[in-house]
Order: sequence, then structure tokens, then C-alpha cells
Amino acid sequence: MNKLAYRHNLIENELTMVEQRLQQIVETAGPEVNEVGRYVFNGSGKRMRPTLFLLAAYQPQESLLPYLDVAVALELMHTASLLHDDVIDQASSRRGKEAVHVKWTNKISILTGDYLLSQAFKILVGYQDWRLMDAIVNIVQNMTEGEMEQAFADPTMPDLENRYFRWIGKKSATFFAGCCETGSLISGDDMEDQEKWSQFGYNLGIAFQLIDDLLDYTGEREMIGKPVYGDLSNRVLTLPLIRTIEFARKDGSIHRLLEDKAGSDQRLTEVVQAVLESDGPEYTFRKAEEFIQRAENTVDDFRDIDHEIKSLLKELTRDVLNRKK
Repeated sequence: MNKLAYRHNLIENELTMVEQRLQQIVETAGPEVNEVGRYVFNGSGKRMRPTLFLLAAYQPQESLLPYLDVAVALELMHTASLLHDDVIDQASSRRGKEAVHVKWTNKISILTGDYLLSQAFKILVGYQDWRLMDAIVNIVQNMTEGEMEQAFADPTMPDLENRYFRWIGKKSATFFAGCCETGSLISGDDMEDQEKWSQFGYNLGIAFQLIDDLLDYTGEREMIGKPVYGDLSNRVLTLPLIRTIEFARKDGSIHRLLEDKAGSDQRLTEVVQAVLESDGPEYTFRKAEEFIQRAENTVDDFRDIDHEIKSLLKELTRDVLNRKK
């Protein structure tokens, strides 16, 4: 996804320096962290969060270099969350290669994530900006709450769809919103513009997660770089499945399949087939389109924003909607 930003000259150099800084952080650590860290960052990460931060912070004639490490910290936080998630979900691959807990151990994956998170907060504390820290802590708090709420979800719960949007709003969209908000804050925008940037990031984040959840059912493993049906295998309720559940409540067939904790391949195949035969995938994509439109409407409302940034944000929304991985 960050290749979109590279096609423009606005933040090309800054994104290159983010990559270099990520490598420096792990290279200057101990040999163990260095080994795992180089493996983690030598991949095909989209760098969406640094990109959003840099775009929101961009001001013509102003250098982004003093705040480059905020973009680095945001990517460190995201990568740490992936290392932890892969252990929780027992995902076998990430970004087209073996997950860290598979190549090494669960312990190594968790500890590496903890180390990256510590480096992120070390960087952020160095700015001595309480507004920045408040926004970052809000991201971490919401991510944790969203993951916890979704982990405790049950197919028999009422109002599942609204619950789902609350979960992904906390665990995914708030991160995107926070990246945009902190960039806007650092650029000197007033509260109104900061709120608009936050709204843009939130709506984009919801759409991004919807497409991610859709690809878990319709994507190809080689394309998306991680196992398909991973959410289903871990009984994670996402919108394609929730939509199917809502239409199958009367016969209870989906509930019986999901209650099979052993999760045999045959059972999972039956659930997948039910989802693909329902309007769940199409419905999920339509919802993603709605949130993309909201994001684009927010871009139209931006005041005194660089024309190239505005154009790039519009392209970014389309890229999220049409992503295949």
C-alpha cells in the first residue's frame, strides 16, 4: 500500500528513512533481537500507519524530519501487535513467510513484540509531548479492549453486527484515526482539522478491516500472505460470518457447526461454503464502500490542505477498497 505514496515525491524520502530507522533499531539491539527483527522487517509490510501519519503531518516548505521517529514508533507498535496476534491466533504465516512463533517459538514472538513496543514508547517519551502520548495511549487501550470484546463474542449474542463494528472501531479504526490525528496535531492544525483527520482515519480503518475480514474468506493464501479462514479457525466473528449467522438463526445449522470446538476440516469447509453461498461477502464489500465514501467526503471537507495530499488521500481510499492482500 505504501507504494502508492512512493509514486509521489511528497513523502518518498521520509518513508525510505522510516525503513532505515526500523532496521537500525533492531541492528543496534542484542544479537537475538537483531536476528528476529531483521526477519520481521524484511518483508512486505504496507506501512499504512506511518504513511497516514506523514500525510497528515505534511506541510509545504516544512521538514518532517523532526517527527520522523513518531512514524517509526507507530510502525513498531503495529508490528508488535502482529507478533502477539499471531501467537494468540496460532497463525502459521505472516506477510508471505513463516510467522515468528513458527520459525522460533511463541516465547520469542511475544518477547520480540514486547521489545518493539518498548522501543516505540522510548521514542515517544523523548518528544515530551503529553498530547502525543495521550493519543498513543488511547490507541493501545482501544486496541486491547476491541480484541478482548471480540474474543469473548458468541454467535448467540444479539445485535452481533453492531457489536462487530464497535470491535473493529476500537481495535483497527482507532489506530488509523490516531495516526492521522497525531500527524495533524504535530503539523499545527486546529482542533477542528484534527477532528476531520481523525474522522478520515477512522472511516478508512473501518473499510480496511472490512476488506481484511472479507479476504479471509475470498482471498488466496499466496496473495494475502497469511492463511485464509484464519478467523474462522479461531472462531473469530467477522462480518461475512455474522451476516450468514443472522440469516441462518432459524435452522441453527451455523451455530451447531461453530460449536464444534474440535474444528474438523469438514466442519470448517461447511461453514465456509455457507458464508460464500450467502450474501455475506457482497454485504461486507458494500459496507466497506460506504465507509470509503465517508472517508472521501471528509477529504472534500478539508480546509487549506495541499492539493497533492488531497489527491493522494483519494487514491489511498480507492486502493484500500480494491486491495487483494
